[in-house]
Amino acid sequence: MTVTFTTHPSTADLLLSADPERARAELARALDTQRVLDGTRHLLHTPPEVLTGEAARAGVELLRGIDLGSVLLNGWVKYRRLREAARYTLDNPGAGQMVPLAEHEIVSEHKPYIEVRLDGQPVARLNCGVNLVLHLTFVQASVRAGRLVRLTGGDCAVSIVFKIEGVEVGKARLVAVTLPLNRDFGDGIPLLRQARTAS
Repeated sequence: MTVTFTTHPSTADLLLSADPERARAELARALDTQRVLDGTRHLLHTPPEVLTGEAARAGVELLRGIDLGSVLLNGWVKYRRLREAARYTLDNPGAGQMVPLAEHEIVSEHKPYIEVRLDGQPVARLNCGVNLVLHLTFVQASVRAGRLVRLTGGDCAVSIVFKIEGVEVGKARLVAVTLPLNRDFGDGIPLLRQARTAS
């Protein structure tokens, strides 16, 4: 059984705007205002607004590929207290533990890029940076057999900074994110490698 962890909003692009078309338009405006693509324009025989529009579309697509549920789970898998509880429950079959996560942050940095092509050939690469800070309060985790099996309570707010070629082109601070709380995760989400095969 595959367990998914779906937040709302679910992907990084929705932190900038709930409307993908608006997010694209705002990103294109920022790219144009900040003159981010000036170095790339001389390589192409394309109107500047076309280049800006395509780069903005690719940027939104790139952000859409960052799933906030996965970012949270990857952060929690590294969280020391959850790993300790996972180890304890693996070593003591049938035992479970509640882990208060209290107030904590998960910081996630991504360094993707956008490839610019002319007639199918790559001519430039736009380096991007996506910095996410997820601030969580009052979350409690239930751990059994080395797996996260339930989350209860808690709030989550996310801040994002999106850069292209080192220039900030998108930013949002403390966007409320709804977590799939107060429900079981079936067989659970493994917190340790050994828990992937544990029954």
